[in-house]
Order: sequence, then structure tokens, then C-alpha cells
Amino acid sequence: MSASDPTTHAEPAPDRPTGISLVEDERALASLLAALEADAAPAVAIDTEADSFHHYFEKVCLVQLAVPGSAALVDPLAGLDLGPLLAHLARRDLLLHGADYDLRLLRRGYGFRAARIFDTMLAAQLLGVKEIGLAALLSARLGVTLDKTNQRADWSRRPLPPPMVAYAASDVLHLHALVDSLRADLEAKGRLAWHEEECARLASTDFPPRERDPENDWRVKGTNALSAKERAFFRELWAARERRAEQLDVPPFRVYPTDALQRSARHAAAGTADPAALFPFSRPLPAVFVEELLAAVERARKLPPSAWPGRKTGEKAVPDPALESAVTRLKEKRDRLARRLGLDPGVVASRAALADVARAQLSAGRSLDADALVAATGISRWRAELLVG
Repeated sequence: MSASDPTTHAEPAPDRPTGISLVEDERALASLLAALEADAAPAVAIDTEADSFHHYFEKVCLVQLAVPGSAALVDPLAGLDLGPLLAHLARRDLLLHGADYDLRLLRRGYGFRAARIFDTMLAAQLLGVKEIGLAALLSARLGVTLDKTNQRADWSRRPLPPPMVAYAASDVLHLHALVDSLRADLEAKGRLAWHEEECARLASTDFPPRERDPENDWRVKGTNALSAKERAFFRELWAARERRAEQLDVPPFRVYPTDALQRSARHAAAGTADPAALFPFSRPLPAVFVEELLAAVERARKLPPSAWPGRKTGEKAVPDPALESAVTRLKEKRDRLARRLGLDPGVVASRAALADVARAQLSAGRSLDADALVAATGISRWRAELLVG
């Protein structure tokens, strides 16, 4: 896989940009793997496309890879065995933008764990860049304009139309040049070690599967503004929508928008019984779904007030004046550091991290050095060194 040998040794389709190859069968995958193993480039750019905007069960629909001059789009939906390819990539330096999302998808879907990464979004944050999106960075640093038309396209559709192929490839084709630009600035500012530490921490993250929490999953934005009775109706309607979305394998918001679900809960709690008034849509809902929603309303009506859910509240912490005072002092120091370094204060240290540091120092009864802070809190070493400096 090189600029002169576009991934699979196959000629690109007439409507596909030169240097982009689709890998849709085992022969092409074997050819890609052989080319990657023979390639002398030190790093491989990688990105993924998923389908969470169009399906309930999110899955990896495309894996984009690039070395300077060429890109390969690997299609997991073609039934390919990605094991050998991912095993190879696990040994390579990988270039990504916003790596946490891609690593989470690959970890949960395939058990993949990267050895070494360079995350261009993290690099931009550590340089104090305000606009850290890939399109903004490529425009500012390389003069490259990305067409984001297909950002929310359905990546599970097949065949992939040429505009989607071009879009997917554009996310990796320029990463090597972007990394060179960002790395040079990190070195100039003495922050490359910071970035390497953050990337190593991210690469080692386990990304466990998300566990369902029936007591709280339904507590979305806006539910605290409902009355307890309205929340009871919303909870039952939300569960009915969730079951329907799972059955159809579509995102819940496509089954019934959340804001509309809250309006329906208010009407139901007020005593409205007419389905047309409860679920007012210009296009009628499927009859079977209407029956499921009405059953949910009936379940909520039968609940006694003692079973109505209260507002969501965080854990009540016992006020600790000493801790709050220590956090305030650390916050003031952090903010001074952020101004001097030209960074967002949250990049230097989050409030949660400051609280952990303050708690560790109060527990020890003294100021801790960087080694002790890292051991006690798990904070990044570079952050610890800044906060104790």
C-alpha cells in the first residue's frame, strides 16, 4: 500500500478518485494486508464509519486506512475476517482524529487494542487551538476543504455511492500531513511528551460495554422539568419507544422524537385519552405501535403516587469547607497556568481532577510531589508536574 501502489493492486473504478480502493472480498483484503506489511511508512492513518444515526444497534460499517498517497476502505459488512488486518494494525503507529470514538467502536466490536496512536484532536487541544474539528484543522493548516455533506449518511447502505467513498477517504488521506504540522508545533512548545502521555492513556483505555440502567436511562434532558406524575407517564412511554426501536433496529428518535414524547406524557398525565390528541402526528403512527403506547399510558395511570419517579439528583455530598477551599486554590492556580500556556483551563485539569488532587493532599496532610499525585489520583504526569510546580 503506497502512493504508487493503491492498496489492492486493482484499478480504481471510473467514478472513484485515483488512489482510493474498496476492499470488499477476502482476496482484496489479503492483498491490502500484504501491501501494508511491505510498506515502509511508519504510520497508518485510520478512521471508522458507523451507523448509530440510522440503526439501534450501532456497528462498524467501514474502516478507512491510508498511507501517504493512497487509501483503502475496508467493508466489514461484506463478511470479511478482519482479525489478521487488525492484528497487524495493533502493531503499527496509528494516526486518528478524535480517537476515543474509533477505538471504542473497534474495541467493543472486535476486541481491538492499539499499541501507539497520534490523536490530532488531542494535539490541537494541547496547542490551544479553538476549532479542533478535522475540517477546521485541515483548512487552517493545509488549505484542504472537506465536504461534510455525508457526515450523517447511512454507512450501512450498499453499494456505497461515489460521494460517500470520497468522503470516507478524505478523513484519512490528509492525516499524515496534519500530524507533521501538529507534531512540529508540539515540539516547538515543549508539549510533545504531554501528547504522547495522553495518547498512551487513551490507547490503553478498556472501553467496557455500556450497561443498561432502567432506573436512569430514560432520564434525558427535560425530564426534571416534568412533574412527578408526568415523569411516570414519560418513563412508560420511553420504555415502549425503546422496545419498538430495538425491534425495528432504528434509533429511538426516529421512532418517536423525544420532545414529542414529553408532550405526550404531559397530555396523558392531564387525563387526555384520545390517541389522536395524545400522539398528534401528520402521518399516523403504525396501529401496533399506537396500541403499545396506549398500554404504556394505562400502566402509568395505574401507578400510585408513591411510585411516581422523583427528579434526578446527584449524590448529596457532605459540605467540606477544607476541601472546597483547597479546590478553589488549585482552580486559581490552574487558571493562571492556562492563561500563561494559552490553553483552555479544562485541558490543564478538570474540576474533578482538581478535587481528586485536593482530596489526596488533605488526606496526606501535606503537599504532594508529582509522583505521589500520580499514584494517588491517576492524574496525567504532565498535569501533576504543572500543578505542583
